[in-house]
Amino acid sequence: MRISDFNKIVQGNDMDLARDNLYSIEVYMPRGHGGRFGKFYTGGDEAGIREKLSYMAKTVTLPSKALGTIPAKRFGPVYKVANDLILDTASMTFMCSADYKEHLFFDGWISGIMGQIKNPKTRQEYTLSYYNDYVGQVNIIPLDRQGTAAAQVTLMDAYPTNVGPIEFAWGDAGEVATFTVEWSFYDWNHTQPAGWSADIDKNNDDFIGSDPAWMQEFGLWKNRDREAPGGGGGGGGW
Repeated sequence: MRISDFNKIVQGNDMDLARDNLYSIEVYMPRGHGGRFGKFYTGGDEAGIREKLSYMAKTVTLPSKALGTIPAKRFGPVYKVANDLILDTASMTFMCSADYKEHLFFDGWISGIMGQIKNPKTRQEYTLSYYNDYVGQVNIIPLDRQGTAAAQVTLMDAYPTNVGPIEFAWGDAGEVATFTVEWSFYDWNHTQPAGWSADIDKNNDDFIGSDPAWMQEFGLWKNRDREAPGGGGGGGGW
């Protein structure tokens, strides 16, 4: 391999190497928001929060994907065949604005899963919500140097499973408060970021009550019936 050939591949035809500090995210409301899931008790689900979260995400981890294998024992050598899809959790660290709206958002979501919501008042507190109501969509969007989407990874049926601590400490110069959110999800895939740019559409902040167009096309949400609380059988969450 010659260095000149490498330079032609990297620099030619407007190509470049990806930078890990060029990215954005899109966090959509849980699917049942405003309906059976209710609204966040914290009030953190206000209009414009999706755009705010995209700017306040300090670090983002793209989760790993691996295959589990089992030995196939037949005549001759023993070899391994794939039998499981193993997905790691995704994590994001957010900076806090002065009003802590980012923390209010995720506390409202994770508390709502356990029934702590603003309405309906008939909902019993600390009863588990239905899976299809508390899951949403998260997009991780690597950017090029012009600020447009170079790729897009979508976490399907995503919801926060851990809202980390915020550390406070005395000191001469205070640092920006941060906390880390861990996501669980059904699967992740590379999807098409059609029409996306660094300027998020402010008229579509919440994406409430409908599946994204690409998921409607492939039937990735509406064709999966996991209505039972927690994804399994048992009593209702109401």
